[in-house]
Amino acid sequence: MVKKLSQCIGLASLILVMNYGDLLGGGYDVRMHVPFALNGIVHAELADIFLLGLLLFAIFGPLSRTRFYPRVRLALAIVLPPYLVVRTQAMLPFLLPTSLLVLIALVWAAIVVLLLVRSKLWYRRLMRVGDFFGVFLAVFAFCTVMQLLYVARWSPGPHEHSAAWATTAQPPRRHPLLVWVIFDELSYDQVYEHRSTDLALPNFDALRGESTVFSDAQPIGDKTVKVLPSLLSGQTIKAYRFTFDNRLSVLHSGEHEYHLLDGSGTVFGDAKQAGWRTAAVGWYNPYCTIYGDAIDQCYWMNRDMTDGPMAQGKSFWENTTSPLKQAAEQLVMPTRAKHDLCTYEVQRRSQTFVDLKQHASELLKMDQADFVFLHMPVPHSPNIWSRRQGNYVQQCGSSYLDNLALADRELGELVGILQSSPRWKDTTLIVEGDHSWRTYVWDHQWAWTDEDKRASADHFDPRPAVIVHHAGQTQPEVVSTPWSLINLHGVVEQVLHDASVP
Repeated sequence: MVKKLSQCIGLASLILVMNYGDLLGGGYDVRMHVPFALNGIVHAELADIFLLGLLLFAIFGPLSRTRFYPRVRLALAIVLPPYLVVRTQAMLPFLLPTSLLVLIALVWAAIVVLLLVRSKLWYRRLMRVGDFFGVFLAVFAFCTVMQLLYVARWSPGPHEHSAAWATTAQPPRRHPLLVWVIFDELSYDQVYEHRSTDLALPNFDALRGESTVFSDAQPIGDKTVKVLPSLLSGQTIKAYRFTFDNRLSVLHSGEHEYHLLDGSGTVFGDAKQAGWRTAAVGWYNPYCTIYGDAIDQCYWMNRDMTDGPMAQGKSFWENTTSPLKQAAEQLVMPTRAKHDLCTYEVQRRSQTFVDLKQHASELLKMDQADFVFLHMPVPHSPNIWSRRQGNYVQQCGSSYLDNLALADRELGELVGILQSSPRWKDTTLIVEGDHSWRTYVWDHQWAWTDEDKRASADHFDPRPAVIVHHAGQTQPEVVSTPWSLINLHGVVEQVLHDASVP
């Protein structure tokens, strides 16, 4: 019975692996992008594994002592492998269409039944392979539990700290202002070159009328986790490590050794040395943890879920029951399960965006920082806005174009705050995408819509949008020659060192 219980717990761990797979191997990628401790999520994951394992044992343990067990084993041999493929296919390097999954299940069922009818010897061998797989699952469960317990010990770095000038009354600043805004996944092609005819972006158009637009910006990567540290440091990063004590080591292109990256090695550190007050509000990357030594006023947040329908800030009960419900729903109503998981992502991202938007607006209204860095999670999927309703959505169904409209709305509010400041004539504003709209990432996801398909025209345009409003600029300018995104680092450095400190 101990063997059977271990196999059931192992099977449960594999069924649920999509909910915690990003925490295995030390969970470095998750740890880098969440602002709160993971022990609550880990404890819920462990509870899920043991609860489901005990449920399976309660079902199959008694059945193993009955004369019906051979039929149960046959049913498991037919159903279990295809179900596990469906359950874990997101971990595969390729996507299997539903029609192919159905075909695989039918072919596999036919093979099992054929062996039972035509070759008892090979059928018994198949059952022995299944027993061996059960032992493997028990080992897998043990390794999983150990790794989850290890991640539960992790303590996050700070996600917020305040400067003295932000907490006490200060006279108006007479210093030049530099504001650098990242709209994650902002595509030049979709914003300016091939904009949908039913999409209005008045604020991007207005900014173009008094800024320099780079129509052929060349990307330096397609992952935020590498691109933004590259822009901040001025050296393209090809690999990174986020340690258990929350330090970022990076490997630059053309080098063979990792280097520790902190605020002193970025434009934040250069700004402080030049006498600028620094501030950042950001998403996804842990700005206050990595660069906090050079950022006076800092806030970063990411309330997105982990791999499964679990999230920081949710109760233990919610994080325990949600994955079990999702697993059951996927078995009975797989289409509904995909929609519900996508809806959960939308709701979590909405909370993140609203939170960051509020902090960004408050920071600019304060008008005390001299170098402000803002990283906003739009128009990046999941799409959280409806441009037709002019409001946030609570479930899947909107498109990248809707999120573009939200980015335009946010740009208008930020520029409005800046223009109301006496420092506007001395303000340099950079607006850019860290990379373009990665259609190849999203076109097979549940959130992909018909409008996305029409807008993309089944084509990926790699150019991120880059708009630079120089202090005092009133006329538009277009740079149409190829221009590497890494050059933005030099633009920032030039502003920092050309502007005099009063």
